[in-house]
Amino acid sequence: KPPKGETSAPLEGVTVLELAALFAAPYGATMLADLGARVIKVEPLEGDMIRGIIPFPEAGGAKAMQGKESICIDMTTPEGLAIIHEFARRSDIVLQGFRAGAAERAGVDSATLRAINPDLVYLHAPGYGDGGPYGMRPAYAPSIGAAGGLARANLGDSVVEHPGLSLDEIKVAAHRLSQGATNMNAQADGFAALGVANSMLLGLLARERGAGGQNMMATMISTAAHAMSDQVVDYPGKPGTAVPDEEFWGTGPLYRTYEANDGYVFLAAPQEKEWKRLAASLAPYTDLAGDPRFDAESDRREHADALAECLAGVFSQRGKDEWERDLLAADVGCMSVTTETPEAMMASDWFGRASGYLAPSDHPTFGEHDRIAPAVRFSRSSTKAEGGKLAGAATRDLLAELGYGDAAIEDLIDRKVVGAG
Repeated sequence: KPPKGETSAPLEGVTVLELAALFAAPYGATMLADLGARVIKVEPLEGDMIRGIIPFPEAGGAKAMQGKESICIDMTTPEGLAIIHEFARRSDIVLQGFRAGAAERAGVDSATLRAINPDLVYLHAPGYGDGGPYGMRPAYAPSIGAAGGLARANLGDSVVEHPGLSLDEIKVAAHRLSQGATNMNAQADGFAALGVANSMLLGLLARERGAGGQNMMATMISTAAHAMSDQVVDYPGKPGTAVPDEEFWGTGPLYRTYEANDGYVFLAAPQEKEWKRLAASLAPYTDLAGDPRFDAESDRREHADALAECLAGVFSQRGKDEWERDLLAADVGCMSVTTETPEAMMASDWFGRASGYLAPSDHPTFGEHDRIAPAVRFSRSSTKAEGGKLAGAATRDLLAELGYGDAAIEDLIDRKVVGAG
């Protein structure tokens, strides 16, 4: 059990052995590292492929490597596999992200490792599952985004679908769907990482409550399905799903972006109880309350285009910050819209640092830099915000911890059983 105390991290004393590549599963372990878990990341001799996915060295893998201890091992060798088995014996969680059948062939499947450590929480986190027609296939964010419907949901009705599409229309639709599946702010890798982190925590909780070791699975496609539950779950009387208009202004006149005289504002007042406050706030500019087209919610739906046109005329008269100030003061949801990217906003002093969304960190390649702070803040516990680590940087220390002497470690490195950074 982790030590108790006001300064200890929630997962202090928990060890995670990570046997996964790229982002979806590994970043789930990063989230646990932020909460104090020790994460031992096993990489191939050449390092996780995510490290080179961006031309600048290590830029692709920095986020997924934060707070971890990296050891490079050739697990196809008997000695390399024995090292992994010994780490599994000493761990609380094993996170395995290989496609169906790969773990069994490699000797790191649940049955093998839980025979070594019966109390192990073993999480298999593949793309599609452990069987069926897709279990053996590799999975990437764009393919899961397409299969799970995320791409289509991100694009609404902006993708044209009808018989007889021209080649140019097909090309445009394909390009838009590709972008929709790789959206940096809501895509399959990020959803899957959240599912992985939560699954490992649930496994720990089950063990803590006396259920013993666990054999679990959290697939990318199932996590995407949960994220898409509003679209994929149906029941009698279910209301229709709100979709954005073709130009992506919003899903209706009371939940959309409007142009101010110096930029844009987003109005968020879709509920009936918000209508009177909005009408009162805009009374100096237009008589919404006295217009019979907008009396009831059903009237406003019927005359949605007219209401949007009316509101557009009102919002165009003043600056975006003025609208935000006055409408928020009246308890009406209205925000000034920035055209900065989320990354630029996060990096700003007034938002990222002052609000605690960034934390200082250090990286052996980048040096000192800000990183996203841990996802959860606690009143009586600490968290960690460490930087990324180079491939094999902890190899020597980890092997020494297992009892290997200096000569034996150097021999393993020379014979390419392990790699050291």
